[in-house]
Amino acid sequence: MRRRDDLVFAMAEYDARLEALRGRMAERGVDAVLVTTPENLFYLTGYETQGLWYFAGLIVPAAGEPFMTTRHAEDTVVDSDTWVAVSRPFHDNQEPMGVLADALAEFGLAGKRIGYERASYFFRAHEQDGLFSRCPNADFVDCSWIVEEGRVVKSAAEIAMIARAAKATEAGTAAGVAAVRTGVTENEVAAEVYRGMLTAGGHYCSMQPFVVSGPRSFVSHATWRDRTIQASDCVFFEVGATVHRYNAPMMSTVIVGDLSAEMEEAEALVREAVAAAKAKIAPGRPTGEADAAARAVIARNSFGATQYTRVGYSVGIACTPGWGEGHIIDIKPGDERPFLENMCFHVIPFLQIPGKAAVGLSEVIRVTADGCESFNSLERRIFTV
Repeated sequence: MRRRDDLVFAMAEYDARLEALRGRMAERGVDAVLVTTPENLFYLTGYETQGLWYFAGLIVPAAGEPFMTTRHAEDTVVDSDTWVAVSRPFHDNQEPMGVLADALAEFGLAGKRIGYERASYFFRAHEQDGLFSRCPNADFVDCSWIVEEGRVVKSAAEIAMIARAAKATEAGTAAGVAAVRTGVTENEVAAEVYRGMLTAGGHYCSMQPFVVSGPRSFVSHATWRDRTIQASDCVFFEVGATVHRYNAPMMSTVIVGDLSAEMEEAEALVREAVAAAKAKIAPGRPTGEADAAARAVIARNSFGATQYTRVGYSVGIACTPGWGEGHIIDIKPGDERPFLENMCFHVIPFLQIPGKAAVGLSEVIRVTADGCESFNSLERRIFTV
């Protein structure tokens, strides 16, 4: 390892993450683990690139020096942004799995028990087949989620990074809300969201913000399409700023004009549902209890809407294509996994009224010793312009 003082986190943070991973490797009885998920590469080393279409892998042996195999162009990232001292990159005219297999042999691992992330989006089936066929004496063991087990509870340094992301998210949201008025386009509003996020210290987004108006405002995961905003429109925002790959998304709703009785009801229910979920969040409590509490409130609406998604999901590190860690842990129906102190979640009870509006007043929270606290200071209400 190269001992550096210019990385995203202090070396002590990386040391602790690596030591904890090796402890879990010992429990699973593997001699090395191959890490290929971009978020996990960043978590362990600081490696971060948008060149995700090429293979990148970190090999962590039970003892000794870790090494990376990446495309030669991305090896510049290894040198500039990580503590990794040993790399075996591949050129564009080389087969990546051949280079990786040669590296495993070079470091005495070709006949060992090697864990790998079978569930990784970025270690494709043909790559797995190619590596396994080149290392016939190795015993490859599925160790999916072995790194994520260390990510689920955040360190103090990670919590501080999420707090920075939350401030940039709020700045982007506030700028977007201020830009909404009759006659402007969704594109113009989205541009102000970006300006707000980036000038507040945000980096390139893990997922693009959702800015959608009028009849399409209730459509999930939709965003701007040149539409001109009109009187009485609902404009729905879900903005997620990123700071060093850490994320803190937020849903907000704007109405162009006065609130209808229906929107007043929706606002009250969503606010109550968020509070109900937060009241059930504390160390040791099943995450499903928070989901049930919020879902029961949302079900009382008079216009037939339902909470058809999970009520929350873990947040922290994320790379394209998402900004959450829901694959690690969700707040969803019937889940018996307990909340733990310093887990962080995006709590998202919301109402989608087909053809009319989406009402979201979400928050990012940290689980505390006896409950939870919000990272957000922006008022949680429907904004009117």
